Amino acid sequence: MTNFRNYAHADVRFHSHVNALTGKNGMGKTNILDALYYSCLGKSYFSSIDKNVILKDQDFFRIETLVDKNEGVEVIVIKNKSGQRKVIEISGKKMESISAFIGNFLAVIIAPDDVHIMMEGSEDRRNFLNNTIVQTDHGYLVDLLLYNGWLKRRNAILKTFAEQKSFNALLLESVTTPLIEPAIRIYEKRKEYVEKMLPVFKQVYADLSGESEACDISYSSQLGEGSFATLLRSNTDKDCVLGRTTAGIHKDDLIFNMNGEPLKNYASQGQLKSFVLALKITQYKMLASISKDKPLFLLDDIFDKLDESRVKHLLTMLIKEDFGQIFITDTEQDRIRTVLQEIGAAFQLFEVVDGQVSAC
Repeated sequence: MTNFRNYAHADVRFHSHVNALTGKNGMGKTNILDALYYSCLGKSYFSSIDKNVILKDQDFFRIETLVDKNEGVEVIVIKNKSGQRKVIEISGKKMESISAFIGNFLAVIIAPDDVHIMMEGSEDRRNFLNNTIVQTDHGYLVDLLLYNGWLKRRNAILKTFAEQKSFNALLLESVTTPLIEPAIRIYEKRKEYVEKMLPVFKQVYADLSGESEACDISYSSQLGEGSFATLLRSNTDKDCVLGRTTAGIHKDDLIFNMNGEPLKNYASQGQLKSFVLALKITQYKMLASISKDKPLFLLDDIFDKLDESRVKHLLTMLIKEDFGQIFITDTEQDRIRTVLQEIGAAFQLFEVVDGQVSAC
């Protein structure tokens, strides 16, 4: 890493199984996980704006990652200079677009704020679905980019209609028709994914919680109510008044329930954490099953809202099922060392202090 977040420069060689990054809060542990996530997905997990990950007073960052895959070592280089387009290369070959890059390297991350994110707005739950499916389905990513592009155009025209109190049916139709087919394909793939995900999720949650609660996930979409073309056209008057598209797959949601009640109204903090952990482990299992490859598994601040016994149970499950290469952050080195030793994991400890990383 060069000029990435709080790292002027860092060079780290990781263990092939479990890597525990330890240190006080604010030292840069999470930033290493973000660099690994960036290397796999071409974007930060914690910031939607690339310039925010550049070290203060610098104008570029660069991440170079060597990935030892079955067919040999791949070299990922990601670099970004303020005001310029991000450059991504795999073993010297420049990626023409982010869509060409995504899917080559897989990753799943669990962070403390995920509990709040997954319980708040529907956009974050859609992002969870999208970030899973795009890693193994290039066509889905193409459709998502296509849909979002036409949606942006349609909303711009609707906004103009609202501001100018005007209307042009032919113009609106020209940006409505192209929305329909990619939306239907996205809807069908989301529906199929949730159907396949649900039994996996239920089993993972039962393993984590001891089957103490009955949890359920359902997919909610306006496209399940009938023809999307008809829905768009029946909403024309409302869309023109509001200046935006009020129906579509950009309104989809995942509904979380526990014992028949909405999750956020029923669950304790520990249950919420277990639910999100089960969701992310399910994401990992789905990606591994579809791709036949093991994603990186990144666990940030694993002891947040979980006591030591639950953490030990979680890590035992990950080790037993061979989740591949795992990265964990913790503020207490002795605590995570003891847990990893007790469960018989092969691991390497690292200490992180003010943007410096050293193996222990």
